[in-house]
Amino acid sequence: MNKAEYGKTGTTGQEPGTRDQGIGDSGQGTAGRKAWAVGHVTWTVAVVLMALVASSLWAGGGDLTLQVPQGQIPKTAVALNRDMKLENAGQVRGQEVVFGNLLPDTAYDLAITLDDGTVLQGVDMGWYNEEEIKAGTGPMTADDREGVRAIIQDIKDIYNKKDLLLVKGDHSRAVVLTRLIIDKDFHAKVGDEVIWRIELWYFKNQYGGWEKISQVNKVLRRERFPNHAAYEAAAGKIKWTPELGGIRVPKDQQSLTLKLPAPTTRTSSP
Repeated sequence: MNKAEYGKTGTTGQEPGTRDQGIGDSGQGTAGRKAWAVGHVTWTVAVVLMALVASSLWAGGGDLTLQVPQGQIPKTAVALNRDMKLENAGQVRGQEVVFGNLLPDTAYDLAITLDDGTVLQGVDMGWYNEEEIKAGTGPMTADDREGVRAIIQDIKDIYNKKDLLLVKGDHSRAVVLTRLIIDKDFHAKVGDEVIWRIELWYFKNQYGGWEKISQVNKVLRRERFPNHAAYEAAAGKIKWTPELGGIRVPKDQQSLTLKLPAPTTRTSSP
């Protein structure tokens, strides 16, 4: 089983020298019970209101139908919104996959697993916030791509392999799906272990050159594999597919139908 990388979690406790005081302590019996009752009622009302709001949102959800090209046979599917921790399973109906009850105007990334084990993994290559594109901005040039590439690959860090899997942008800004790998010797490495990360990085062309925007990158996948064979077996099945990323059902529509383009020669190696 692959070992995921987990961050450290903090713990909190009672301050030294203090003790819990019950509502029946001397001088606070009646007042304490009243305060507890008011707080409990307030908390209960808040929970009920949140549940009602959530249920109303779900009740107003829309349906998304994805048509998969001939030659690709879907077996399972899921729609994900990582920020809101939403996950909706799709129903496979021949060459169509139907996702029901999606939140309106909410971005989902779709993941379609085919009968041969290939995973068409949607990735949202849009900008990280609502900032609009500058008017009159030209297309991304070869020099622009080189400037972005150099930031990713020429700056040395703990990762010994860094690759640009997908690039979307113009002359002023760019989004890059980046693969980061450590498969050389590293601290606490056991055997042939491989650390693998897939992240979205965001760049701006400003002050005379390209810069990576710090602290806004999004981690899509991160895993620690016991060996290269396990890494290839898992990551090698994933085809990152921007056409399946950031899908939204508009607020004023009950349903939406999309057609996935036929496969091209473009590939995303693990």
